[in-house]
Amino acid sequence: MKFLTKINRNFFILFGAMLLVISIADYFILDAMFLENAREGMLRNAMIIKHQIENTKELPLFDPLTKVTVIQKPSGKLKSSIKEIDLYNTHEQEMEPYAEYNREVYVNGVYYNIQLRQKMLEKDDLILSIGTTLFLLLLITFSVSFFVNRKMNKTIWKGFENNLHEIEGFNLARKTPIHLEATNIDEFDRLNEIIYGLTKKIQTDYSSLKEFTENASHELQTPLSIVLFNLEELLQQPLNEEDFKKVVTSINALKKLSHLNQSLLLLAKIENNQFAATEDIDLLEIIERKLKEFEPLIHAKKIAVEWKEKTSCYWQINPYLAEILISNLLSNALNHNTPKGSISIRITKHELAICNTGVKSPLNDETIFNRFVKGDSKSHGLGLAIVKQICETHNATIHYEQGENHCFKLTLPIE
Repeated sequence: MKFLTKINRNFFILFGAMLLVISIADYFILDAMFLENAREGMLRNAMIIKHQIENTKELPLFDPLTKVTVIQKPSGKLKSSIKEIDLYNTHEQEMEPYAEYNREVYVNGVYYNIQLRQKMLEKDDLILSIGTTLFLLLLITFSVSFFVNRKMNKTIWKGFENNLHEIEGFNLARKTPIHLEATNIDEFDRLNEIIYGLTKKIQTDYSSLKEFTENASHELQTPLSIVLFNLEELLQQPLNEEDFKKVVTSINALKKLSHLNQSLLLLAKIENNQFAATEDIDLLEIIERKLKEFEPLIHAKKIAVEWKEKTSCYWQINPYLAEILISNLLSNALNHNTPKGSISIRITKHELAICNTGVKSPLNDETIFNRFVKGDSKSHGLGLAIVKQICETHNATIHYEQGENHCFKLTLPIE
């Protein structure tokens, strides 16, 4: 939800609640005011009637809503009262509200009660009037707010929106600093300063980390290669069985460490976008080539390879990364397969699915692409993490499905 939309929503909720409270209060206030105005008007009329009685020997004729009757002497002071009553209107055939005013007077030695009635505004009409006013006020407020917000979006928020687009396009791999537009609003300009400082620090830390990772991996690879070379030469020497096993174990561990180091270095390079050069690569050609490379392992494990669908699939990707992605997916299908198992491949214009037999229990699809998540102790747990990183870098998606077999489905971006 946009900032202005949220502010406006809260404003209209609060404004509507306030108008509702005010409308209820208005109803009772207006009702009391109408009754008071009626009382004052009927009081004046009562005084006029009193003077008429004083000046005439007989009671004059009055309209149907006025009634003057002779009463006995009140026990206390002369009283006056006003109340609301409902009278039946024979013409409209409905009850209508009236104000009834009674006032006791003493004229020429006789006590009278002057009763006057005045038609009042019906409650339904009063509620309708207040409701109509409320609706019009809300409509006017909404209209004014809408046009004011449009104007604000074009002026006040323009710089903020431009800065958002600049931040969205910010790339750590580029060494150029972020450029934010001045907004002439203190809070936004202060936010720009903070963002500029943070991005500058992030770029510095990123460059340092990138340099450290590359240097550490390269520096580590050299001594590993030397140790491996020396151990392999040592195998050529006459060794007893125990020493031979120790050397072989050390070589295997160092090879695994070397492979892990190369994988971590590859991940760092992918994240740093160091494989920017891309070509239109046909994944079908790579799969067919990799299957030939894996033929010895496929025959050794007696695995059946089946093509469900076979169509050329072109992807704008770095050739080296495309080779690694297909190699890792096929290696995963082979290494985690069962003897005499099967691999099925389906490749269409925009999708690749590689499925393999294996353990019956499904894998954890939330962690399977995380680093160092191992299917067995022989794996270093980075193969699928590299696949995931390559896909994210090239706007593709990879996900795992568990049906009869374990399936990894790659969906390419539609251009």
